[in-house]
Amino acid sequence: MPVEITWWGHATCTVEDSGVRVLTDPLFARRLAHLRRRRGALPPPGAWRTDLALVSHLHADHLHVPSLARLTPGTRLLVPRGALRAVPGLRRLGRPGRLRITEVTPGDRVEVGEVVVRVVSARHDGRRLPVGADLHRADLHH
Repeated sequence: MPVEITWWGHATCTVEDSGVRVLTDPLFARRLAHLRRRRGALPPPGAWRTDLALVSHLHADHLHVPSLARLTPGTRLLVPRGALRAVPGLRRLGRPGRLRITEVTPGDRVEVGEVVVRVVSARHDGRRLPVGADLHRADLHH
């Protein structure tokens, strides 16, 4: 079975391989702060059903709590180590009967069926303009 990738916009995509659906950085909104969906419809409710969802880092356009709340209860969610401490809304989503949240750090391997997710460092600065200080570290481990 070939790998199938559906890009939903920005950093959100569904990767299907070996019968496993993986969703990256779910953002199911038309607009978030300065970001606007210019083309295409929002991902349909079928995109909310996934075996595993990944959050690459803690910027609001990658860890969008209202979008994560739409995921099917019981969905496994991988987030950077420290995310549960840093994002109160995420802790509420991890209550029993909601999402199964696992904090990960670079070097971790997570297996879901025949798919292996290898966790690597995600770094990008916090600047949103051509100039300015690097105020954010994308990964939370020190």
